[in-house]
Amino acid sequence: MTTEPSTPAEPATSHRTIKVVSIIVLCFFAFCLGIEFPFVVAFQMVAGWIWYLGRTIPSLTISVERTLWFFGALILFAVGIHFACRTVYHRNAIEPATLQTASRWNKRWTVSLVTMFLMLVMIGICVVSITHQAWWITTSDALVISGSREAARRSTSKHNLKMIGLALEQYHDDFHQLPIGGTFSSTGQPHHSWVSQLLPYLDEKDLFQQIDFHQPWTAEANRKPFQTRINAIQNPGMKSEYDDGKSSQAAFQGYQPAHYAANSRVLNVNSVMNFKQITDGTSNTLLAGEIKSSIKPWGDPTNFRDPALGINHSPHGFESPFIGGVIFLLGDGSVRFISEDIDPEVLKALSTPNGGEPVGEY
Repeated sequence: MTTEPSTPAEPATSHRTIKVVSIIVLCFFAFCLGIEFPFVVAFQMVAGWIWYLGRTIPSLTISVERTLWFFGALILFAVGIHFACRTVYHRNAIEPATLQTASRWNKRWTVSLVTMFLMLVMIGICVVSITHQAWWITTSDALVISGSREAARRSTSKHNLKMIGLALEQYHDDFHQLPIGGTFSSTGQPHHSWVSQLLPYLDEKDLFQQIDFHQPWTAEANRKPFQTRINAIQNPGMKSEYDDGKSSQAAFQGYQPAHYAANSRVLNVNSVMNFKQITDGTSNTLLAGEIKSSIKPWGDPTNFRDPALGINHSPHGFESPFIGGVIFLLGDGSVRFISEDIDPEVLKALSTPNGGEPVGEY
């Protein structure tokens, strides 16, 4: 009897080794190139449940009574399944003699059946939950998408006020005072706003040079520059650029609006104030904030209002297109969201630059 020579396993082993090394090298280069998505997904699929349990278990509240009821019902269910399966198994035995030699219905089989049943129940619950969440996401895009959009718009509005704060600080460094809230002639004729004076510090130097500051902002020679949109003073949360849907571009005669106003107690008609005069502290004094009603063009020298009128309480005060409060710029350059439920006395203290009022928590 002849035996065939066995084929060596070395070539197959070497091929597998080459494949494994090639895969490792490709993964390494992909990771170096920044292609991390497949690796992150794989890692999360393998080990992500650990972090999930770590976040979820501490927040769970276990009811002892309900837990005992569950285990009691589970034990009764398992016992019932065991006797029912044992009876069926014995009745369907092909030869009664085999029951004497073969093992009877094993308890481990019952445990396996109960475990499989529990897993099927859990899978069903998961499928129902996933279906419910998918349906909710599909039909409630206004909640999910609008929520993320509102967060982005809030962030942009905060950024705009931060840019205004930096512009005010740079202006103060150059002129040792804050810009005049609104310049008026000796006869009371309105000329220019605080925004116009800040243009070089808002990356609008070319626009600043187009303005004839010897003439009022409404002069025909100044019409074109003041009809130019300035992104830094546009709040993306506004439904309408002009008056939250109550006004129109025709009423503005083409002049572009400002969605932020100055604190009239700091920047006002022909005002001259510097940071040293803010004795209440720059971190305790409001400089500007969001508005959504009674919008004025950014060239209007009366673009200021009193924060003490309340937050979201008056169309002539500070209001926000966002819910719950207003985003304000403080004298130290910080930007804060202040609730509309703030104590009126605290709000008044924040409004005055040198009133000496104590500022509490807000």
